[in-house]
Amino acid sequence: MALTSEQQQALDELMAHVAPAQTASATVPTELLRAWLGISRQDTDQWLATLLSHKDDLERRLLSWTERNPLEATFEFLAAASVPFFAAERDANPKIRTLVDAFYYLSTCASVGYADIFAVTQTGRAIAALVMAIGPALTNKVLEHPVGK
Repeated sequence: MALTSEQQQALDELMAHVAPAQTASATVPTELLRAWLGISRQDTDQWLATLLSHKDDLERRLLSWTERNPLEATFEFLAAASVPFFAAERDANPKIRTLVDAFYYLSTCASVGYADIFAVTQTGRAIAALVMAIGPALTNKVLEHPVGK
């Protein structure tokens, strides 16, 4: 399938802002998380240990939050995810110029999955993947929220 001239131009513009591929002589990172998210294994282990030690409380609070007002929870989740997504993408992605652009992209990730914006950084992709996993469940909660509440 061949691209139209408009599609090729848009692809060329997007790729001009993506970091050039590493050469074959570049060393391969030994830690996946450091390569993917830019955080060390030690930091990750410490963060996960802290998170797991509070797992039951965090789960209870998260479920309570989404049950009380699922629309508010969905909006707050998307707004909170938009801030680091914007920080990760703003210098690398020509389509992310404002926080609203980031919110727009992530809101489409949580619903229909259509957007004319795509994440170009690893951090941006990780945040988008999280929204793609959690967003539809939150949207479902909004749509199935009991009428009596």
